[in-house]
Amino acid sequence: MAVRPAWSGMTTASEAVGLEPYHLLHSGPPETPSHAQVTPTLNSASVACVYEGWAGDLNEADALIASGKVIFEPAQDRNVATPLAAVVSPSMRVLEMSDLNSSARSAYAPLNGGGTGAAHAARYGRKSQDAIDLIRFLNDEVADAIAPACDRPIPWLPIIDDALTRGDDAHLRHLEAHKIFMNVLADRLGPDFAGTKAGEFVNAWPIFHLNFWMAAAKCILSGASGVTGSGVITSFGANGATFGLQVSGLPGRWFTAPATVPLGNIRDPLTPDDCTGAYGDSALAEGFGLGAMAQSYCPDMQALHKDFTPDDMAELPGKLLMAAHPALPKSGARAALSARAVVHTGITPIVELGLVEKRGDGGGLGAGLYRPPLAPFIEACAALDDA
Repeated sequence: MAVRPAWSGMTTASEAVGLEPYHLLHSGPPETPSHAQVTPTLNSASVACVYEGWAGDLNEADALIASGKVIFEPAQDRNVATPLAAVVSPSMRVLEMSDLNSSARSAYAPLNGGGTGAAHAARYGRKSQDAIDLIRFLNDEVADAIAPACDRPIPWLPIIDDALTRGDDAHLRHLEAHKIFMNVLADRLGPDFAGTKAGEFVNAWPIFHLNFWMAAAKCILSGASGVTGSGVITSFGANGATFGLQVSGLPGRWFTAPATVPLGNIRDPLTPDDCTGAYGDSALAEGFGLGAMAQSYCPDMQALHKDFTPDDMAELPGKLLMAAHPALPKSGARAALSARAVVHTGITPIVELGLVEKRGDGGGLGAGLYRPPLAPFIEACAALDDA
């Protein structure tokens, strides 16, 4: 509750977290072997290998990954948050969210690729020259264009607080947060920014804001890490095959379960059988306490999920989140998901997540609601009690 995240820098993953050559960061918990990832993640990894120069083309990249030379690590274990199929490589630019109350605490995220579900953005796991070109554009033109805006830190919780009162949920709907963000960029960068190629891209896609909030949420949750016996969630996400969480009292230890497909409206003519399981570090929004559990603020998401929203949705914040967040006074939103509260009530949280076509060809297929099983929460609490 004391962490105050602020956008304070643009750097590379190598500089930020010491990411080594031939190492890639992915969403959710680890797999064994590390490259046993779902196809969309492997596709994004191939794109990253070409971007880094580790491979001359996508076919060489596929072979390099299959050889096991490329090591995959959970992004959250390095205090990085990455959406859906997007991977982070050493040279990629990451935005930095630093705690204004503790200079030693920061978290990071790559830049969001914008676009519709058909876009060749990294988070959708398409393997193509278009995907390579977009990665280069984001990490060169866009990153360079927006970096001067954070010469003075920009606090992020006031943006979220205002956006909630205007109808966002701080996960799938970012229209209001994006408007506030664009105003900040205009103030910091001047009116000419909007007319640049980078400015037009950022302005066109409200989802660009999501990665800023993911990094801010990870920064906040990392502030709870290492409290003996605490069941506060500090990592939360899925890799398309496995869902996982970490709790405060056991830093670095994942508790996992198979990831089922979120329930939602899927782009025709495809079906849930065409989707990966739950996917992405954007589940950190719910780990903080917003997203699906802030649906009461967001009529748009209520309408989108109306056929899939469980009857107990409105009860979840009061039962599973620890307190009203003092830095969200306008909205009064609660925060801090507790694994102990989940086990005590027998009620698991709801998580909003994007849906991704599992063969790596179809891109984003919509969005849905995922309810993780109770088992990893029970396992985490039992391990806390045994520690």
